[in-house]
Amino acid sequence: MLAQQRRQQILLELQRSGQIRTGQLAEDFGVSEVTIRSDLELLDAQKRLVKTHGGAIALPLETPSAAFDARMRHRFDAKRRIAQAAARLIVDNQSLVFDSGSTLMQLAMHLPPLENVVLATTAMNIAQHLMYRPGLDVHMIGGRVFPSTVSTIVADADRPVGGLVAHQAFVSAHAIDPAFDVVDVNEDVARSKRNLVRMARRVILVADSSKWDIEATSKAFSCSQLDMIITDNDMPHELRLRLDRLGVEVRYV
Repeated sequence: MLAQQRRQQILLELQRSGQIRTGQLAEDFGVSEVTIRSDLELLDAQKRLVKTHGGAIALPLETPSAAFDARMRHRFDAKRRIAQAAARLIVDNQSLVFDSGSTLMQLAMHLPPLENVVLATTAMNIAQHLMYRPGLDVHMIGGRVFPSTVSTIVADADRPVGGLVAHQAFVSAHAIDPAFDVVDVNEDVARSKRNLVRMARRVILVADSSKWDIEATSKAFSCSQLDMIITDNDMPHELRLRLDRLGVEVRYV
């Protein structure tokens, strides 16, 4: 396991338990306590946890990093199932676009071994997680930094990554309203998502069932523009019936 992957797993364990111990982590990962202490010192310097004597604790929730970690914990199992289903769509010799968000971060963590894949993303944490992965050529899509989502906002789809037209784009949603539009509370973020959709031949929305039937002010795009939706089995029956009539392939996991 690469050091970056080990540190991400450390953060996931911290999200689950709220507190971690150096000795237990060393045993779990089969490395020395010196290595784990080095990991914890680096993550503390990055403000992703608080190092303590003998281990670490989670950051207070008011920090942006901790707020994102809280979103990772919310409906964790559903997001993991969605990410695993999405990961099965990714094969060698593709170009990909990844939106930001907790479900997309889960997808990044569940990617299979790949060869000759170009991956462009707006998410700084996803780029950091994947940049050492063999077989991936990782690019950050440039734009203004949006701290609450740990990502950039794409102003122009023709400029990022040399005008890349990807085989597949995986996008997330703040919410999907009753008209089945992907919506956001921020117009800049909505515009950025519209531009991401324009960058790919095939677009897949990954959104757990808690995101559906919620209003927000700014429309990003209509779900009718999508090629596939992956969500979880907790979707209410009436909403599922309406969604199944949309004419877009829907996978419930």
